[in-house]
Amino acid sequence: MDVGSKVYFVTSAENGLDLLSPAGRAVARTLAAWAQYEGEQKRLRQLSKNVQLAGHGHWQFSLRPFGYERTGGKIVQVPAEAAVIQEGYERVLKGASYRQLAVDWNSRGIKPLLGQQWQGSRVQRLLENSHYGGVPTYKGQEVDLDEGKAIQWTPILTPRQWKDFRELKMNRKRKRSWAVTPKHLMSGMLTCGVCGGQMFSHAQDVTTRNNTLNARGNPVRVPALREDGTRLKRTTYVCVDKHCASIRGEYVDALVRAVVLKKLADERVTMALRPNDEATPLQDEVADLQRRRDDVTDLVGEGIMDKAKAREKLADLTEKIGRTQARLAAIRAESPLSDIRLAESIPERWDALEVLERRRIIADLGLRLTINPAAKGARGIDPDTDTKYTERAWALRRIQWVIPED
Repeated sequence: MDVGSKVYFVTSAENGLDLLSPAGRAVARTLAAWAQYEGEQKRLRQLSKNVQLAGHGHWQFSLRPFGYERTGGKIVQVPAEAAVIQEGYERVLKGASYRQLAVDWNSRGIKPLLGQQWQGSRVQRLLENSHYGGVPTYKGQEVDLDEGKAIQWTPILTPRQWKDFRELKMNRKRKRSWAVTPKHLMSGMLTCGVCGGQMFSHAQDVTTRNNTLNARGNPVRVPALREDGTRLKRTTYVCVDKHCASIRGEYVDALVRAVVLKKLADERVTMALRPNDEATPLQDEVADLQRRRDDVTDLVGEGIMDKAKAREKLADLTEKIGRTQARLAAIRAESPLSDIRLAESIPERWDALEVLERRRIIADLGLRLTINPAAKGARGIDPDTDTKYTERAWALRRIQWVIPED
């Protein structure tokens, strides 16, 4: 629509656009289209650059994240805030809610960077930041580091802790997956021998006979009660998909304990636990860096190297040693196998471990158990004793277990 106004724009031309003529309007549309094209191309170039920076291990932010600050061009931890974040992860992994953390932090006077109060949603956004686990992301998507690149900050969590936290979040949306705070040793780690499905723990009533008879003349079984009147329960592992098989949890757990301790008692196994192909080159790298640092010190002592240059070289080597040792410590922290082999008494150490740590050891050893269904009819006769199998022995005959050889 012609409103009688002239249009001017920044260009090398001396005159503006004449929108009163068809040619002028055509030129205007063309210039606008190319201006939009250039703007979109600039945006794509910037996005590509941001992804490249993330792939090179850079953490890009304008407002500093809670727990970190940029000092001298480097991203460093703020110790007090980093301790709060570490505490938050530990408590969430033990079952605390985001809201509980928010209420507690507010009561202790811990303030977020913006605003005065924490809310559950704010704590959730904080802890879901993958950079705290050493995982670079761009727009919420994980970015693989380019070859030879490393993150440019020290993560607050070990890789194992971040994996546990991710599993916890996924478990809220995914049916029948491992919990991060499991109560039962083998829940989700057993295979049904009929349908091949997973078997999970189930609290089952313990029953006893009473003096009442049913229509067939058999004693009626009723739930056993504790002294406080609550029902007595016992753990049973059940095929939840088709109910093909079930087995008393205590029998399975006792067998697993015996098998694992026997495996760990083999010195060849404990020496080979977690030799870790990733750890070996890092150990060699640390040793090489330390030798180079010693060489620099010797050169300064002999007057061959300038002290100012030596200080710069030593600072660089010390920083590299620190980063490499941190990566090495993170790798060693990923499995409790590295810790249990150093214990004076492996059985005592095993019994003292949290259920989650025991499950990791079972998984790392590659132990796999399949539970077959119970045989119909009465218990059979043990050929070794010529007596009826005990309930425990009869149940153990249904377990097939495999553990890889060294």
